[in-house]
Amino acid sequence: MRVGVVSPLTNRGIGIQSYEAARNLNASVLFVETKDPSAPSHPERAPFATKVRWAQGLDPRVVIPWLRTVDVVYAAETFYDPRFTKWARANDTRTVLHANPEFWTGADRPDMLWTATPWRMDTMPPGTEVVPFPVATDRFNDDGPKFASAGRKPHWLHVAGKRALADRNGTDILAAALPHLTEPCVVRIAVQHGEVPPLPKTAPGVEVYVTTARPDYWTLYAGHDALVMPRRYGGLCLPVQEAMAAGLAVLMPDVSPNDVWPTVRAPAESRRKVTMPCGRVPTYDVRPEVLASMMDQLADPEVLTSWQNRARAWAQAHSWETLAPVWRAKWV
Repeated sequence: MRVGVVSPLTNRGIGIQSYEAARNLNASVLFVETKDPSAPSHPERAPFATKVRWAQGLDPRVVIPWLRTVDVVYAAETFYDPRFTKWARANDTRTVLHANPEFWTGADRPDMLWTATPWRMDTMPPGTEVVPFPVATDRFNDDGPKFASAGRKPHWLHVAGKRALADRNGTDILAAALPHLTEPCVVRIAVQHGEVPPLPKTAPGVEVYVTTARPDYWTLYAGHDALVMPRRYGGLCLPVQEAMAAGLAVLMPDVSPNDVWPTVRAPAESRRKVTMPCGRVPTYDVRPEVLASMMDQLADPEVLTSWQNRARAWAQAHSWETLAPVWRAKWV
């Protein structure tokens, strides 16, 4: 079976998701060059890709000949042109879209519509299937528990990334929680673009740093013990899966779909709804003092190690090695 993947080859979520799919499925790549200065592309990752420039759509003179070279095409979130699936169907090529429900408008008409988690499945069209996105475990060199064995204070990571609508990753919540921490720890906030909220004073022994995410995303997790992601909304969360592959414990709000991962879950409250392409989406807040208290609890080496072990086991059970055959079986 000849597999194709549509990818912008960037360091944003869609770029990483689609590139890992192409790498692990040994797929032919249609490289969509978007010319977004805030998200530069990395064509060197797929040197034999077919390149097409996006300009309010794609050029069929490039896309259609490429479609004729593959049997099935996978895309994350978008095919970049509502005509794409029609071109594919006309050339006997099947299409698979891993949709993010908050951005689903029905513009694409794939043969197979997937979501990576059950989040907002009740809003998706009949026939949509929950198909987990695999973890690129081979990217990570997890050498087991870190601070527990080294006798040092825990190192927390928060992936703010590019600030999304309504503070999706909960960076503001974490900032508000910092003054409430009582256990010594290191907190590192990784950003791509956009401003980080002013960081307040913290208790003695609590160190806070801001760093820029790297192109080799898997190195971001090295040296950390746990990921704190007070995410307000969303389905698939690549940083959570990446953190688990790196052997980090993960702290998240107790809302859907965060129970699909072995996460420590903090109570959360629905505060407001925000307008997204799909319509109105509820968001959730964790109280800052509650988040800080749960971070303090995870300073217990025994508790933290237990959650790290669960994370590792989950990542191995959801690796590309394990799930790629499941994907291929759906395309036969």
